[in-house]
Amino acid sequence: MLLAAIRTTTVAALAACLIGLSAGAASADRWWGADREGDVAQSSYSPEPPPCGTFEQHTTPQDASTDIVGLSVRHEGDTVEMRAHLRNLTGWGDRWVNFEIQTDRRPYSVHLTRNPSTHPRDPWLMDASDVPSPPDECGTYSTINIGVPCEGLTASVSSREDYVAVVIPRSCLGSPRWVEVGLQSYRTVGDRSRFDRWRRAEPDPTPTNSLLGPLGPRVRHSR
Repeated sequence: MLLAAIRTTTVAALAACLIGLSAGAASADRWWGADREGDVAQSSYSPEPPPCGTFEQHTTPQDASTDIVGLSVRHEGDTVEMRAHLRNLTGWGDRWVNFEIQTDRRPYSVHLTRNPSTHPRDPWLMDASDVPSPPDECGTYSTINIGVPCEGLTASVSSREDYVAVVIPRSCLGSPRWVEVGLQSYRTVGDRSRFDRWRRAEPDPTPTNSLLGPLGPRVRHSR
């Protein structure tokens, strides 16, 4: 399978309940990182002037359903569990969520899109190690990500607790010693696109040229 990759109080309660750690901290096998509220970007496109057209972008702080407020990871037992915590997940809607995973072996991504019943489709695990094509005259590039078979990969959504979760068997990721996880949230509203990305509170001390990221700290497997 090929896929062309197109590239508050609640927060405190979730942090205490799910992870029990301060924001941005990591234990041997669990991590929680908060994200700033009200930073959803909205973009629209016009084909004029040719050849590249014009993109307009501004923030939409009122969009709570797309707004990422946290990211959590559990790397224990035989699985990796990742949760996207949103400010107010009122429904799945016309959206997709992308978890990015860097391991000690290679990068991966997990995509969740919607189906006509407004529930998420089965998640797709992708090998994200492909090198992007050179940008064209408009600065656009693309990659080809190859699907990775993964029996036992599951997803769940809770509108009550405002999260989207994915559980991956570690064997599908090559049983990694550690994982670093990033997160993106997309939604379409008419002809406009809305987007949010989890970001570190502080810049990554060891940035790379990877297309993934920003990523959280290494969450090592409990042994």
